Amino acid sequence: MFSRTFARSLTHTRPSASLSRACLFYTTEAAPATPQLLVRIKADVKDAMRSRDKERLAVVKGILSDLTYLEKSPQAPAQVTDSVIQILVQKSIKRRQESVQSFQSAGRADQAAQELKEIEMLKVYLPQAMTEQEIEDEVRRVVKEQGATGPKDLGKVMKELGSLDPAKAPKKTVSELVKKVLGSL
Repeated sequence: MFSRTFARSLTHTRPSASLSRACLFYTTEAAPATPQLLVRIKADVKDAMRSRDKERLAVVKGILSDLTYLEKSPQAPAQVTDSVIQILVQKSIKRRQESVQSFQSAGRADQAAQELKEIEMLKVYLPQAMTEQEIEDEVRRVVKEQGATGPKDLGKVMKELGSLDPAKAPKKTVSELVKKVLGSL
C-alpha cells in the first residue's frame, strides 16, 4: 500500500524545526516565586467573574492592569514582590481619594460615593499600616543608634530607615517624622 520510499521517510524523519526551537528556550534557572498577593488578586478576579460582581471585577482588574504597565515600563523593578504590588494599590487609592475631592467639590456625591466604595475594595490588599507614633518611635531609635545630632544627619538616618516596608510606613511620612525629630535636637 505504501511505497517503500514513503515508509522509509517516515522512519528516518528529522525532528521538526519547531521542536528544535523549543529546546533553545530551555533553562536550568528556577523561575521566580509568584508573590502571594498576586495569586490572591488573580483568585479574586475569578471570584468576581463567577459572582458577576462588575464593580469589584473592574477594581481588581485595574490592579492587574497597573502591574502590567509597571512591568513594561523602563523603571520596572527587577522582581515583582508583594511590597511592589502594595505600593501600586496605595497609589491607586491615592488617585481615587483625589477623585473623591474633585467630585465632592463639583457636587457629584454619587460619583464620590462610588470612588469611596472602590477605595474600601482596595484596602483589603494592604497590610496593617504603622501608626505615626510607631514610625516616630522607630525614627527615635535609629537617631539614637546613629548618634544623629541635627538636620545634617538626615541622609544617614533615612538610609538606615530604608529597611522599613514602604507599604506599611510611607516614605513621605517617614521623611517628615525624621525632619521633625532631627529638628528638635
